[in-house]
Amino acid sequence: MSRQEGNLRRSIATDILRDIVNGKLAPRSRINESQLSAMLGVSRTPLREALFSLESLGLVEADPRRGFFVAPLSAREVRELYPIGRALDLLAVRSTARFSKVTCDGLASLNERFLSARRHAERARRLDRDFHRTLVSDCPNRRLLVLLENVQASMERYERAYMGDQHDVEHSAAQHSRIVRALRTNDLEAALEVLGQQWDYSLERLLLRLGELP
Repeated sequence: MSRQEGNLRRSIATDILRDIVNGKLAPRSRINESQLSAMLGVSRTPLREALFSLESLGLVEADPRRGFFVAPLSAREVRELYPIGRALDLLAVRSTARFSKVTCDGLASLNERFLSARRHAERARRLDRDFHRTLVSDCPNRRLLVLLENVQASMERYERAYMGDQHDVEHSAAQHSRIVRALRTNDLEAALEVLGQQWDYSLERLLLRLGELP
């Protein structure tokens, strides 16, 4: 595959991913390849390659006889994804040599905006993602960051569907503040402990809302 073909496939996959995350392509819905290729202005070959790449992320399911379907939301997927995301996120933070004052100030500013958006779920979700991307932005391991981004892409539709009420935002913002304070004093272990707690809390809240916890 040429670089141009690879870029086209990734662009198509990004467009489809956006529609899955925002609910335009609903869980369990069949993906009409002819309609989608016409809408995106691409041929069926790169479209199918993009769909197979999304299948590898668990976002799409392929049936040899019936075509492609958006994968359903499931507690099983959450139980599989979140421990992986947790491990990758903590490793990325641990791999970062140092957190500069500029980075810490940026994190604090994002967290203030995140808390201010607590009554606006979608804006709060985007700011939370910006906070966590900034947190790992100085990690030198690019492959690790790609893996983390792929896992987070699979998680995003769960967060959009089930997370984001005011209590969740306030709780997360308090944890963000503790992470930033720890990083300002170079207490990496304390920051990692709070970050792990945040992942555990998110997993518990999602499973509760999926009916998996009493």
